[in-house]
Amino acid sequence: MLESFAQVLCLLAISVLIFGCGDVDPVDVPLTGEELTIVAVLKKWRTGYENEDVDTYISTFWADGFLYTSDLGTDDKTDDVEFTDIREERESAIRVFSRYQDLEIELSEPPEIMFNEDKTRAEVKNHYRIQGFVADGESLEGGYTGWYAEGDSNFVFELRENPATKKKEWRITEWWDEAFSEEEIRAANKL
Repeated sequence: MLESFAQVLCLLAISVLIFGCGDVDPVDVPLTGEELTIVAVLKKWRTGYENEDVDTYISTFWADGFLYTSDLGTDDKTDDVEFTDIREERESAIRVFSRYQDLEIELSEPPEIMFNEDKTRAEVKNHYRIQGFVADGESLEGGYTGWYAEGDSNFVFELRENPATKKKEWRITEWWDEAFSEEEIRAANKL
């Protein structure tokens, strides 16, 4: 009898170990003050773009040392885009805003934020989805009425003094856009 009880107890213990070891839900860690400030800048960046407000959008970047680079979702280096002057980003945004009437951006939240040792520079990574639509009655090449892009953004934020206000601010200095190819978009969205 004692032997049967021991076997049942052993089976019960093994069952608990096997079935009780599932995935643990991630623990949400509250963002710090600096992280919240960076998230607010990202929201301002997104809102400026979605509202086609070039001044709000551009105000999220530092002009000095600005860099934007995108691989456009291909391995072909000849089609890569690189802006080293904030005026190029401004002109690009104006072209997009004039061509599309409705822009929507979805950013993964919270972003992954890694600070340097003295907390004056932060690398911020997130996943994005963006789509734009042309005005009613218009179409893009091929008859499309909009476009969709998806990928990973790697931003570099710097904490600097704003010359106009003499206050320290977090803004974007570098933006590395790692766009997905059409095949990667289909795979990521199970299409």
